Amino acid sequence: MVTINNLYLALKNYTAEEILALSRAEKDPRKRIRLLAVSLFLEGHNRTEVTKRLKVARASVNAWVSKYLTYGLKGLDAKRNKGRDSYLTTKQKQQLIEYIEAQSMRTSGGRLTGDAILKYIQLQFNVDYHPNAIYKLLDTLNFSWITSRSMHPKQSAEAQMAFKKVFQLETILNIPGSVGLDRVDIWFQDEARFGQQNSTTRLWARKGTRPRAVRQQQFEYVHFFGAVCPETGETEAIIAPYLSKDIMRQHLSLIAKRTKPGRHAVVVMDGAGWHTNDIADEFINLSIIKLPPYSPELNPVEQVWSWLRQRHLANRSFKGYEDIVDACSIAWNSFISDTKRVMSLCRRDWARMTKY
Repeated sequence: MVTINNLYLALKNYTAEEILALSRAEKDPRKRIRLLAVSLFLEGHNRTEVTKRLKVARASVNAWVSKYLTYGLKGLDAKRNKGRDSYLTTKQKQQLIEYIEAQSMRTSGGRLTGDAILKYIQLQFNVDYHPNAIYKLLDTLNFSWITSRSMHPKQSAEAQMAFKKVFQLETILNIPGSVGLDRVDIWFQDEARFGQQNSTTRLWARKGTRPRAVRQQQFEYVHFFGAVCPETGETEAIIAPYLSKDIMRQHLSLIAKRTKPGRHAVVVMDGAGWHTNDIADEFINLSIIKLPPYSPELNPVEQVWSWLRQRHLANRSFKGYEDIVDACSIAWNSFISDTKRVMSLCRRDWARMTKY
């Protein structure tokens, strides 16, 4: 039942002309008819006249006018179609989610296809899905077909988690006792090789095409030593023709010189053969900490290499060594030109120093 107060609230803000103007601007044809019906009603036409003029059912006009008088313009919005009920129950969907997640995390390799998921549903739940519908189901379950990241077979997730938990304590054990954590700068260091046998990557092109990118077969390359301090955005780099402990010491020397008086640098690196424990012995303001074995994802410099390749170095041809050095220098200078980018890309919460 519509009360006088509701009728007053519904009619006080809109005139027939205003609702008519709304109907002209409405893109949904069904809602446009509802607005026209209400506009005619507000002009003084009775519901029978509105029915004849718009050639719609009397019951529809009654419903539209009633909803407008009760709820205002919102009452004329179409109800969202909830669609067909899912073939799977909530419990079955949860089982399917757990199965897909377990398959995506397995260490034995392989990949789960839409056809394999279709067969799993048939065997487990005795439900048949059309091959095209299976991908809509996966979308509703918040799954997508994405590129995976590589993982070494010997990698230990437990060791990585333990490293993150004790990193601050490990830092304390590797710095002089007189240095407080508030005076420690955490650096991440790594090396990468760039050269003529270059990688290819995605690029913008017309849909339906697949452009070719030159992939050289020569063997000229350089070794890129890079280091970043995520808290300050400072960086240091060396490009060399080979890997050695001497070049590694030169790189650490640059970091030590960059470290401000009264502060101490802790350089996190992997366990490469030239990353021996004695390479930092000559530096009084610098210490090193080794990452767990087979754990490149703990080192944000790996993402820096990816950034350089995707934006500057992939899909490229190089004349020789000097050309590679020039290209790497331009790419690195482009990356470090934005300090905020360095900080946001390389910062890791587990590596931020707080008072113990």
